[in-house]
Amino acid sequence: MQQTGPLRAALTRRGRVALAVIGIAALAAFVPLRLVLGLAMPDTVTARSVEGTVWGGRLADLQAGPLPLGTVRAGLRILPLFIGRAEFGVGREGAIPFAARIAATDSTFRLSHASGAVMVPDGLGGLPVSAVNFGDLSVDMADGRCVHADGSLGLTIAPLGALLPDPIVLNGKARCANNQLVVPMQGPGGMERLTLRIEADGRWQADMTLAGLPPEVSAPLLQSGFAARPDGIGLRTSGRF
Repeated sequence: MQQTGPLRAALTRRGRVALAVIGIAALAAFVPLRLVLGLAMPDTVTARSVEGTVWGGRLADLQAGPLPLGTVRAGLRILPLFIGRAEFGVGREGAIPFAARIAATDSTFRLSHASGAVMVPDGLGGLPVSAVNFGDLSVDMADGRCVHADGSLGLTIAPLGALLPDPIVLNGKARCANNQLVVPMQGPGGMERLTLRIEADGRWQADMTLAGLPPEVSAPLLQSGFAARPDGIGLRTSGRF
């Protein structure tokens, strides 16, 4: 049956809109990932090379501040686009897997469902950190402050000398306090403590305390940068992501 009048006009308009949406989607499918990352990510996020389209590509030697994420797969996630947020999923498989979702604008930064580990060959500031460990970590920074944090974050400290030959693994729950992301961490023995504080602009400070060490163990550490404290020896360091 032939359609006439207003019904036919409505179907025609609907068809034109559908064709326009299909055309835009087809064009978007070929948008280079490099172009969109350049607009959406801060300058501290860099990669040696970017290949593929916005929906799925490969980033070689991805670096987020001092954290080398290595070569990862990345792509724009569809659902967050409906609320006006450009969110990318990144992932790395292999012996040391890592996965996270990242969204950023001029005034906001969102990291969600970050899990896995990132090796840190050069340490963090004055701390000989060998790995940063993520346990379903989610953080929202907006307008210069931490507004939400959940999950856990941990650090693996490389052996501190011949008398402390084992790595120190610290872990703690993330929370927001005084507009900062704060993660109070503790080692398995309870004698190792570290508090990590991160500002919305990427500045961070780590304060580590080791308690209960005998003098023959603490003396070399005091000569290497640790300072005496009432509850043991400690080291404070800082930097910027």
